[in-house]
Amino acid sequence: MEMKFCYCCRVHHPIDQMRLFPTRQGTRWRCIQSIESANRPHGERDRFGQQQTAINREAASRAAQFSQRLRHLASAAP
Repeated sequence: MEMKFCYCCRVHHPIDQMRLFPTRQGTRWRCIQSIESANRPHGERDRFGQQQTAINREAASRAAQFSQRLRHLASAAP
């Protein structure tokens, strides 16, 4: 199955879920979900953005903790 990268949500999707979308830099691949989401009311988009921010912060925190543990283990190794 052919996949394309969505410049908006930064995820690879199957080509049947993608559309070419005009931008100032030319046309880019964008998923249908992100196109439809952009047409929703501002309040709904803001809530989604806040949820995504919380998810991203949690993921970054877990990645930092994991990295810190790896550094600790590497420094403790003989």
